[in-house]
Formats: sequence, C-alpha cells, structure tokens
Amino acid sequence: MRIDGVYYGMNKLISVRTHRAAFGEGTPTPGLAVAGEIEVTLYVNAGTGTIPRKAEIIPYVRVCNETQQSEWIQKGLYYVDSRQSTPDRYTTLHGYDAMLTTERTQPWSELSWPALDIDEVSEIATIMGVTVDPRTTVLMTAGFRIPMPAQYTMRETLAQIAALYGGSFVMTDTNTLLLVCVWNLKTTADAVLRNNFFQLDPVRAFPAVTGIRFLLEDDSEVFAGTTTGYVFEIRCPWATSAMAATLLTKMQGYVYRSYTASDAVIDPALELGDTLMIITQKSGLFSEDVSFGTLHTATIGAGGDEELDHDYKFESPEERRYTRRMENMESELTVQAQQISAKVSRVGGSASSFGWYLDADRFSLMSNNVEVMQVNQNGLTVRGTVYADAGEIGGCSIVNGVLSVQNANIDSINASKITAGTLNVGRIAAKSLTGAKIADETLASGKLADGAAVNRVIGNSAVSYAKTSFQGTLDQVGTNKANIDTIFGYFTGSANFSALNAANFWLNGYRINAGTTTPYGNLVTWSNS
Repeated sequence: MRIDGVYYGMNKLISVRTHRAAFGEGTPTPGLAVAGEIEVTLYVNAGTGTIPRKAEIIPYVRVCNETQQSEWIQKGLYYVDSRQSTPDRYTTLHGYDAMLTTERTQPWSELSWPALDIDEVSEIATIMGVTVDPRTTVLMTAGFRIPMPAQYTMRETLAQIAALYGGSFVMTDTNTLLLVCVWNLKTTADAVLRNNFFQLDPVRAFPAVTGIRFLLEDDSEVFAGTTTGYVFEIRCPWATSAMAATLLTKMQGYVYRSYTASDAVIDPALELGDTLMIITQKSGLFSEDVSFGTLHTATIGAGGDEELDHDYKFESPEERRYTRRMENMESELTVQAQQISAKVSRVGGSASSFGWYLDADRFSLMSNNVEVMQVNQNGLTVRGTVYADAGEIGGCSIVNGVLSVQNANIDSINASKITAGTLNVGRIAAKSLTGAKIADETLASGKLADGAAVNRVIGNSAVSYAKTSFQGTLDQVGTNKANIDTIFGYFTGSANFSALNAANFWLNGYRINAGTTTPYGNLVTWSNS
C-alpha cells in the first residue's frame, strides 16, 4: 500500500477494503458514472499524522506461494476524503477514486457544440487529470453529437453519454476512464468460478432484450423495438429514436444474468467489465467488494449494490433533475416578463407587431409578424434597409456617411452618373479611341484644344471634302483620280506636294502636266483631259 508516496506493508496495515460497481442495485441500470471507494485501517504510530487530506492511496496485490511470487498489480488509485481515529490507536482512512472529481459543472470547454460524444468524454478526462481507456474508444464509434451540457455536472454528462451505449463509466485499476457496457460480454470468459470456492446465490436470467426505452428530461420517452421481451429503461435527456434504434442493434436478444458470489477467491487481475463463467452461465463482473489479505477474497456480482455517497457536495440524479427544472422555470418566467414589458411599452402598433424568437438553432427579430433579422450558424440575414454612419462590411468601410471601396467591379454604370471631376487621359489606352467609338463619327472642332495635332492617313477609300484649309503637312493624297472627287478651297501655309505624282493630280477639273513635280514653281501647263 502506498499512501502519499509512502509505502506501508502488512505489518502496519490492519485492513484494506475496496468497493466498485458499474450498475445500480436490483434491476440493472445502465447510464451511471460510479465512483469507487476505499477504506484503510492502520496503526496511529505508523506515521498517519502526516497524511494530508486528498492524499493518494494506491493498493497493490500479488500472488505468492511458498517459493514464488508474481509482480505487484495496482488495484486502483483513490484520494483521502475523511479520517477517523479510535482510542485504541487505530486510524481509518476513507477515500474515493477520480470519478468523484466530476461532481461539478464543467469549468471550460474548447469544443464546438453540439460536440461528438467521444470528444466530450476526452475533454472531461483532461479536466479530471486522467486518460480515456483505449477500450472506451473502441466501443464509442456511433459518433453521436450532444448539446452543450451547461446545466449538468460532468458526472451526469458522462452518465448520459454512457446511457446511449447501454453502459456506465468507471475508473480502472490503472486510473483510466472506462466505459463498461452491460451487453459487451466476451466470447471467451476471463475466468471460471466454481461453487466450491464461494457461496452462490441463484443465477437469475432475464428475458431476451427486445426493446430500448430512453426516458427524457420532461418525462417523455423515445422507444425502439417491441415489448414482447425485456425492455431496458435508461434515462438520457438527449436521446432520440435513432439513438434508441442504434443501441437496440447492439442489445437485441441479449440475456442479462444477475448473480452474487460471496467470499470468492478470484484472480487479482480481474476488473470491472470482465466476462465470467459462473459454473455454466456467462455473465459480467459488474460489482466487486474486495478484502485485501492472504486469500484476497471478494464478493462479486451483477446487478446489485447501492450507489455510493460521500462527503463531497453531492446531489442524487433526481435531486439534480428537480433543481434543473426549477432553474428552467425561473428562466422561462423571466423571459416571459421581458416580452410582456416590451409589448406594453411599445408606442403605437399592436402587441404582436414586434417580437423575438430564440431556440437552439437561431435568433430572430419579428416586425408586423414578418421576420426582419435572423442569426444562425451561416451568419446574419437582414430583410429591409440598413442604415449605417460608420462601420465595415466585407472590407468596405463607412466613415461619416462616406463609403470607401478599395476595389470595385461595377458591371454597368450610366455615363450621366459621372458629373464631376476629370477623366485622366492616362486611363485611355493608346490607339483605343476609334471613330466608331465617337457618336456619329464626328468630333466637333470645339472639342479640340488649340494647337492639337490631327494626323490622318487618307488611304484607298473615297474622301469628299468641302472647303478645306490645310495648316501643316499633307502627307499623302492617293494616286488615282477616283480617290479625290473634288477639293475646293485654298492651300495656306506650307502645304507640301513633293510626294505627289503630278500626272495624276487634278485641281478644279485640270490636271498638272506630266513632269512638273517641283513644288509650286512649275505648275504652268493645265489640261482638262
């Protein structure tokens, strides 16, 4: 025995007794989280005065004969809860295992709710300072999602999760969190007990299971199966018909056998949840009351022991259920009073013209019986006009009534909406403004600034000019008469005809004679042919 890090041998120990159970007394009741307990009596002069409250107590056991002994086996981890000294110099320590630390509401959670059942079990185990037994993970494969258990203790939460699997949570010999399912018996028994080693009460076989009934918090129920055989009634506030049907697939046809074996000499390695062959009948090791001594005897059984009570603050499941219902009632009355106050204080309109609605999935605001705002897991939806002087929406900011947009993609905007400012010419790509982009392909002279240069190549298409005054350079005027119908007017400035073919240049019906290509000076001979 190790107490607060100090080992005590049989010469200092008077007695050591442990008690653990998975299910309730009488009719088997899955859906519990039961704390194991230990009671140790030892001499006062064995240094017990230094043992603090909540000190660790770890019992060990091994098998010995005259010449051999096995390794030491740990048989649980408990914490001192109370002590009692007697006039004959004995001290008795009473303690419980880590399950007792779950008798409080969950102090924190990092899960997204509703959460997977196995994730919640793991988080509670972390808060307890223990690990989840690998056998628990193997059993919890249904992937049930549960709501945030805000009104329940962690012990109640574990019990209700266990209920969904037809089991209960206990602590193992090595201080891990184990789910023990009433129906999960192994094909090969872990041990065979014969009646010459213990006193056996008659084994009672229950009818084969044909139904699962989950009892909910509001006294309603969900049911799967039939009532022709045995129906397991299990309390769980989150249960659904689908959950009941899933559990029924595991328990359909299972036959529960209750028994009590007193003063049995058992293998010290046996633990809660193991499968036993009681003479010729298979059942589970669901409760054990062990006396540590030379023979290591135990009273073991299935289906019978009281629920443990203790010195820590504790409320029974029924007491907790009553407390929750009273808290819910107070909450509902408070909410109703707020709604009535809001309605009667409204100026104008009817009592039903404004209201709000809240449930587990959404929050809504109503106006004139129409939903104008809803908040759910997808975000916020508003139906109507939103007024905002400041704030930020999707990266766009509103400051003093001005909307600032970093990047805009406007599919269509009427030019009449652009009424101020200057369009930077740098925004117009080179050679991108064609005649087709100018209305009627006409650019009024008033739209050209003084000194603006217009450089146009006149190609093979016919061009008709009225009076035209060229100021600058005429680079090319085609080579065929058909290209120029008539040019009336004047040439002022420094019109350059050096590149023209004089034989084909016509002016007022006259052609310049061949060979006269020098600008101006040699235009002496005219012909209308």
